[in-house]
Amino acid sequence: MKRRPPSMAKPKDHHHAGTTSNDGNNTNGARAKITGFVSRARESVQVTMNTIQQGNNSTGFFQDDSNGNNNNNNNNNGNGNGNNKVFLSTQSSVSNTSVDPEEHSDRFNYALLIVLYTLQGIPMGLSASIPFLLQEKIQKMAAAAASLGTAASAAATGSAHAVAAAEAARASYNANAIFALCSWPFSLKLLWAPIVDAIYFKRFGRRKSWLVPVQSLAGLIMIGGANFVERQLGLTTDNASEIATMNVRGVTTFFFVLYFLMATQDVAVDGWALTMLSKKNRGRGPICNSIGQNIGYFLSFVGFLALNDVESSESIWRPLFGLPSDPSKGLVSLKGFLRFMGGFMLVTTLIVALFKREIKPESNSYNNNNGGSILAKLNSKQSGSDLGDEDAELDASEIGLKETYHRLWAVCKLPSVRWLFLILVTYRLPTSLSDNVKFLKAVELGLSKSTTALLSPTLILPLGIVVPLVASKIWHMEPLRQFIRAYEWRVTLIPLLDIFMLRLLQSGYPHNTCLFWSAVVASTAGQAIVNSLQFNAQMTFFASRVDPAIGGSYMTLLNTAANLGGTWPASFVMGLLGLLSGSKYDGASSSSFAKDPYVGLQTVFSLLGVLWIFMFAPKLKLLANLPDDAWRTHLLDGSETGSSVNAMESGEMDLSRWTAAKNEGKIE
Repeated sequence: MKRRPPSMAKPKDHHHAGTTSNDGNNTNGARAKITGFVSRARESVQVTMNTIQQGNNSTGFFQDDSNGNNNNNNNNNGNGNGNNKVFLSTQSSVSNTSVDPEEHSDRFNYALLIVLYTLQGIPMGLSASIPFLLQEKIQKMAAAAASLGTAASAAATGSAHAVAAAEAARASYNANAIFALCSWPFSLKLLWAPIVDAIYFKRFGRRKSWLVPVQSLAGLIMIGGANFVERQLGLTTDNASEIATMNVRGVTTFFFVLYFLMATQDVAVDGWALTMLSKKNRGRGPICNSIGQNIGYFLSFVGFLALNDVESSESIWRPLFGLPSDPSKGLVSLKGFLRFMGGFMLVTTLIVALFKREIKPESNSYNNNNGGSILAKLNSKQSGSDLGDEDAELDASEIGLKETYHRLWAVCKLPSVRWLFLILVTYRLPTSLSDNVKFLKAVELGLSKSTTALLSPTLILPLGIVVPLVASKIWHMEPLRQFIRAYEWRVTLIPLLDIFMLRLLQSGYPHNTCLFWSAVVASTAGQAIVNSLQFNAQMTFFASRVDPAIGGSYMTLLNTAANLGGTWPASFVMGLLGLLSGSKYDGASSSSFAKDPYVGLQTVFSLLGVLWIFMFAPKLKLLANLPDDAWRTHLLDGSETGSSVNAMESGEMDLSRWTAAKNEGKIE
């Protein structure tokens, strides 16, 4: 008689614990005894784990066994922990039970990941505050230039201030178009991500080998380069003859280097999260990413703008802390804030380097016993073998840099991925004014920097936490439907709210009225909601489609495309506004809101967004219904799933035909 493999074990409903066969058949009797022993051991394991996890709600934690029977009896023989190791690796019915006695240990790991992602968000928040400083500096430069030539200009045309305002607007948009280039490393990190995965010092730790030096270098640059940034922005002088000094390219280079270091840190932390967290909790790594980056961003963006604003410092912060009045400057300078955050990064890095140890990867027996065959590992995953973690990916450290880049290129050639790339790279252009220009425009029209900064923690951050939770109840397991619905609001409703808010600012409407604050809150909250809905849907879809055999690199590839989609429109729209703003002021008509290029450009972009929906919404629906095979390369499979997969990957069969054939059962 052939032995039945574990995955085909007979249902245990016919052989309850403690029963034996009375038909005289020795084979059946032996099978009944073995089955009874397995059942009792499983029950012992579950009861023991329930005892360890007392106080926690076990609903959904201890899953039913393979036959739908939840065996939570009280027959605990005291050997649950030992039996757990045996039967989790041999019985499929037990391996399906999610039992993790060390789940509580991940609480510290959650906290550590959030701190590391917080460090990543600090340079991002600081860079987000630079456009406001550029705008303020350019306005001072324009005012100084107008004052020097007011007599002659006013006598000739009577429009010196209008011309100065036009020049300031154009210079501001052009400067911000250049500065927007500093965030490109997050859109290019895929180029060096496999290197971060493959090269490291084993004794120090695979992730710490990159994390510690990268974060240390970033902290030192922030401390040592603080004076450099202030000099490049011309913030170190109040002399009218020197106020026109500003070097945007120098500031852009400084933050470009910081972004490069943080993009490298992001690769290392994302990879560390896969081994730092237990198998059961790996899916919570992106949540730590979102929380940490938001905390770091808001600490540096909101904290700096609020403390740097002169008006807020005089009316709130100095009286609060009992400090002497100084109307000439804010409570905190850019130089001081950079140094403080750089010191915080160095201290945190030192603590991680000294007190956090990496878990050494288990030796891969398939490498030794199978001649280093990568195919052996993949086959062991597909067959449910116990050769390591079946969800662990084959990364660059195991297959080499050349093979990693080869596999990434194979992913890029998949029709489904190509369509997803096109969607991710284009959908942010119609929303780029709201994303990148709205608040700059609001400050230009009279909204204070401190008010702009305080909108983030009071509205954007809470909504970023609450909205994904509510969305999961409304669009459960349908992320792309959530994505397209949020996008419809993003290109129609949000532009109307933005224009209404800016019209009130332009008209000089009192800021202490309910109508004004309703407009500001509606515009800010509306954008925060749709942004959160789309980001949450995007990340959920990515996580559900990536090939586990190349999970980390695959996820980095998709995130890179998404980052690129948000990066290039920023420089483009800033440059376009700078070009249009140069000729919009012509004497008396200069103050007309109707002639502001923002409104006309927003109208064009909204129509472009509606056109985008008609073009790509059907493709999104198609992508949502594709099976897993459409997202996998099958490069390391022992045998291909069929010639149709090869045809699709080579481009001989398009996405629609492949999907139709799959639904008709013509493709296995």
